[in-house]
Amino acid sequence: MSGQAPTPPRWAEVLLERLLPDHTRETVAGDLREEYVDGMLPLRGRARARLWYVRQVVSFVPWFAKEGSPMGKILLLVSLFTLACACWLAFMETLLRHPGYAERIGVALAIALICAATILVRMLHVGFRGERWLWAGAAVLIGLGGQAFFRNARAAHFEGFVFVISLLLVLQGVLMLATLGRSGGASVRPLS
Repeated sequence: MSGQAPTPPRWAEVLLERLLPDHTRETVAGDLREEYVDGMLPLRGRARARLWYVRQVVSFVPWFAKEGSPMGKILLLVSLFTLACACWLAFMETLLRHPGYAERIGVALAIALICAATILVRMLHVGFRGERWLWAGAAVLIGLGGQAFFRNARAAHFEGFVFVISLLLVLQGVLMLATLGRSGGASVRPLS
């Protein structure tokens, strides 16, 4: 043993702190940590105790989903879906290695980065000074979505997946532009 006291995954604790309101943050986080160390770790072992802790953190997401404007909720859903699609595209391009795959992997990773940044900055209210970069990210998404849409429309064979993703990219970019700078300033707190 290294002599360190066992703790839950740090990333899960930080996420929990972001999801909880100020007035319950210390109490809930402390109670979960205590249950993890004293109850779950000895009973279930490290891997299963960590899984239990992550499940507890995820259980606070419905509370979080009730907060914010309808446009912010739609942005969250579109960002999550687009992030999943971009990761899937990068994975498949890595496996299949069609001609020009490196460029498509780069585009997919750029989309995934913009989606992840959108989720972190706008939805979890992470204290991130680069919100202005999201304006550029929104423009990139609109440009990529528009280009994919028109390329697909002129292609010899129409692909429904590309059509849906291109429209979602444009929608996400427009939603980002519509929500940037709104209701984020007062509730933004630095990530510690």
